[in-house]
Amino acid sequence: MPRAVPTTVGTVLVDTSLLVELQKRNTSSQPVKDALSGFRFRGISSFSKLEFKRAWLKRLAYLHSLCRQPGVTRIADVSERLEKRLAHHLQRRAVQTCFQALHAFLALEPDRISQTAQLARARQHFKHAVLASSYAIREAATGEFRGTACVRAEEPVRELADGSLDVVIRRCKPSEIRCAVHEFFESHRGVFQGIADGVDRAESPSAELCRIRDGLRKAADNPVHLCDDKNCASVGDAIIAVDGRDMDVFAANNDSEWHLLGQVLGKTLLNPVSKRDKLDKG
Repeated sequence: MPRAVPTTVGTVLVDTSLLVELQKRNTSSQPVKDALSGFRFRGISSFSKLEFKRAWLKRLAYLHSLCRQPGVTRIADVSERLEKRLAHHLQRRAVQTCFQALHAFLALEPDRISQTAQLARARQHFKHAVLASSYAIREAATGEFRGTACVRAEEPVRELADGSLDVVIRRCKPSEIRCAVHEFFESHRGVFQGIADGVDRAESPSAELCRIRDGLRKAADNPVHLCDDKNCASVGDAIIAVDGRDMDVFAANNDSEWHLLGQVLGKTLLNPVSKRDKLDKG
């Protein structure tokens, strides 16, 4: 079980999962804002910016593209296309995230507005949210750790000439190394080893923890293994935790992974989302 968070704490590492929560409608974002507000320093790993792009911005860009498609004249059309098309191509979590983003927009809208105007506002809302994402991250965090020197994390999103949004995450490969993730691993080999060993000792590790362990074992044999973007993504939580290892508290919404990461690195774990869920159910 995680330790209780003290009343007065200094610094916190904010995981990607909470960066996403902060973008949702107020019932989801406010408990996170409240929980983080007392920290004098809120840090994120630059690797979280890459994950944020993958987990949130790509979904917003997809919603923006749906709002621009021929035959889409109202929000209900967007919802129908999500149900019929997206569910066939992306995993359930991605579909859920799209609906959460759509609900966050609808929560901002006045009750009396034409369907055409509402669709136009949605298109602009999603476009602005994507293009202003760097401001959203700066609002959530007061500092950033760049231990991996991730190039992809620094690539800005763009509006293309045809009005579409470029949120593509380009490939990385060991034959063209442009970051320092392999050097970061080597510098903290013992800590990563401890995480892998912790997964081995866990009674019922999640599938995600097992992927992290397996990825770290392969990196232990050859750190350049992580210079493939798919491989570094598979150990993302471990990278973020080690990058922010100097923070007093870890804050995340992935208990199955972050309980163990916090335990191995000796950190207090804060999950304002699970606290909110308990209140909702109670």
